Amino acid sequence: MTDDATTPAADDTTTGAQRPDPAAPQPDPGARQPDPAARRRRRLTIAVIAGAAVVVLLVCGCLGAFAAGLGRFTRESDRERTAQARAESACRDLEKRLHRLLPPGATDSPGQRAAAIRDENAAVRPFLSDVERLRGWWDADPDDDERRGRGQYWQQLVDARSSYADALDRQVTNGEPAFFLAPRDPLGRPVVDRLQHGPEECAASARRLAAPDL
Repeated sequence: MTDDATTPAADDTTTGAQRPDPAAPQPDPGARQPDPAARRRRRLTIAVIAGAAVVVLLVCGCLGAFAAGLGRFTRESDRERTAQARAESACRDLEKRLHRLLPPGATDSPGQRAAAIRDENAAVRPFLSDVERLRGWWDADPDDDERRGRGQYWQQLVDARSSYADALDRQVTNGEPAFFLAPRDPLGRPVVDRLQHGPEECAASARRLAAPDL
């Protein structure tokens, strides 16, 4: 009895070579290969867009900071204008009160002059209260090394006038000559010169108060 089985046919290809898999995707000969230049252009476009976004964010941040600074400057300017308007109003009120009084220099005796000086000092006291409320704006004098401020200079002027009025009383009592000693700032400058650097409305009042003999 002979076997019907046949021996396997020999491969047509070289021994050890693999047959291509028909199910595997085959490269399309007509497909375009990636262009390196196109990839570079895409990368450059992405980089430009990202850089532009960063620039926009920076500009927005700068504009926000500028707006905040402008708002603070506007508020400070408003406070400055308000304080200046109040100071000018206080000066005008002081001038009106002084105009209603007899100047000390127009009196006939040392006793009357002392009384006139005290009347003027009383007219200045409401003004000193106004200056105190404006502390921080009017009080700081940029030309004063010790930053004593014009508010304190006004008080010094009133104190000097009070001392002069007391000296006039002593002159009436015992004949001791009375002299007015004009106050000076720490650098030796007349206080009245410092006061005239304030609002213009106060300059005339400062000159009048600094000359109680006129």
